[in-house]
Amino acid sequence: MSTLPRLALLSLALLPLGTCAGGGAPGESAGTSTAVGNAAYEAALGRWVDRSEEDLIAAWGVPERSQHLTDGGQALEYQRVDAAGKLLCSTLFTSDLYGKIRTWTYRGIDCRAPQLGDYSKQP
Repeated sequence: MSTLPRLALLSLALLPLGTCAGGGAPGESAGTSTAVGNAAYEAALGRWVDRSEEDLIAAWGVPERSQHLTDGGQALEYQRVDAAGKLLCSTLFTSDLYGKIRTWTYRGIDCRAPQLGDYSKQP
């Protein structure tokens, strides 16, 4: 598949997360955010690059949404909400054909590495 259709599909997958800016230099782990100054969270997300989807799911739980991509990878979205259902953080990982995490992006007012119960549906 050519690069253009792949990018168009990835853009559609990222659309629910809104417009993101940023990213690393070539050779660095890919990622973007709309939150300013969350270096600790970005470092935590960066550690997932090149790890397996299975490891991510074991650590973060089942994502709220997932979508198979045309290149054989997946988009996995995690959301953290407060007791009232207000979105605090939305994090999207994409994986490749082999199930390895390749990119991440996030947005929110309170993004942090998950703690037990953080990234799951509220009762």
